Amino acid sequence: MNRIFLLFIIILSIIAKNKSMVYAGIVVFILSFITNENAVKFVKNNFLNIGLVFLMIWMLIPLTENQNEISILNPKEFLSLDGIVSFLSGLFVVIVASKGLKYLNGNTTALSGAILGSIVGVTFFGGTPVGMLTGSGIAYLILKLIKGL
Repeated sequence: MNRIFLLFIIILSIIAKNKSMVYAGIVVFILSFITNENAVKFVKNNFLNIGLVFLMIWMLIPLTENQNEISILNPKEFLSLDGIVSFLSGLFVVIVASKGLKYLNGNTTALSGAILGSIVGVTFFGGTPVGMLTGSGIAYLILKLIKGL
């Protein structure tokens, strides 16, 4: 049943032109045939960190492209409205994403919802498929609020 769901995700991702999800789906589909528990555990435990390293590299590359003054070192720019709001947003998002990571871990319902929500967002609303952890974190916060009432 899980492999059928993976094939569904791959097909939906092809339709959505979500290359990252297509590649990920294919790799996980292939991994689903590996019976070596250590190999699967290695992927599960390390690929998030590897992906985050690549994301951080992508985020830091502009520092090498702009040989002018770096705005983070310029208090005038950093303390502007754009700088402060961006700082607070970045701070909020990484905290929410960490909650999302914990929420997704072992929660197949949340994982399925986050995957399908990402695919629908990319397919029909022109979204960028980078927010699954943040989306899961927001779901965690909303559910915590609802259940706390």
